[in-house]
Amino acid sequence: MIWLLRHHLARLSFVLLACSLLCAGLARAAPVINVLVAEPTGIYQETANSLTQALGREGWKVTVTSPGRNPASGGDLTVAIGTKALEAALAQPGRPVLSLLVPQLTYERLASGQQQVSALYLDQPLTRQLRLLGLALPGMKKAGVPLGPASQGLQAALQNAAKDSGIQVNSAPINKGSDMYAVLIDLAEDSQAFLLLPDPVATQRSTLQNFFLQTYRLKKPVLAYSAPLVQSGALLALYATPAQLGEEAAAWIRESWSKGVFRMGEARYPKRFTIGVNHTVARSLDIALPSEAALTRQLEAMP
Repeated sequence: MIWLLRHHLARLSFVLLACSLLCAGLARAAPVINVLVAEPTGIYQETANSLTQALGREGWKVTVTSPGRNPASGGDLTVAIGTKALEAALAQPGRPVLSLLVPQLTYERLASGQQQVSALYLDQPLTRQLRLLGLALPGMKKAGVPLGPASQGLQAALQNAAKDSGIQVNSAPINKGSDMYAVLIDLAEDSQAFLLLPDPVATQRSTLQNFFLQTYRLKKPVLAYSAPLVQSGALLALYATPAQLGEEAAAWIRESWSKGVFRMGEARYPKRFTIGVNHTVARSLDIALPSEAALTRQLEAMP
């Protein structure tokens, strides 16, 4: 009888130990994600909402805060949404960081030499942008690209994209906003359209107003990188929406969680995208454009 009692106690201890280990494993299986937003408004908050909703459906714990407002400590991963958020996250090393809504060159400048940091860039691949110009404007052969100080590092990448897309790229430097007029006049002589890239100098508010005014006078359409820029005067824009970025980032985060750690891998461009069209500008420039849906289907079919 004593032997039997000891046998049952031993089995009970084993079951309790197994349950304890299982519960610990289950608790660890749901990582903690700290989302840091540059500003709790606009596209930053929209991207954060999309991300948290996608991860929340799987029971993951997600906290959202902004720089300077008691950011959460600990956690398995920090998702930094916007440049200010990325700067704050990098100032507190010790956990993996995923950057969102930051252009490629800005990310590379801030995260150079940092470990366990990756990004889903704000901007779209250059080849994809040039291919969209070719689809929207049949016969398109040459595009002009004004490059501010931050984007001048893209010259080699632009030439590679030109080879891949079959569209020649002519670029010119803009060191200050007042250079824009002369640069546009120079580029317009040998360009059928302009490509506007994210750059603090080239896209500052006063410079943008002059940029769209001059390109309109020159009757040269513009491809930009955000929905507000289409509303401001660009003919086209190629971008990922906050919802698309949040959902794509959530999928990447889930795929990267393995054995209790995140392995995000190399920074990359968004796979998903949206095409915006300013039909008023199209009519003013007498350009007949395919529909957004048709352009999207054609661009998605390209490698």
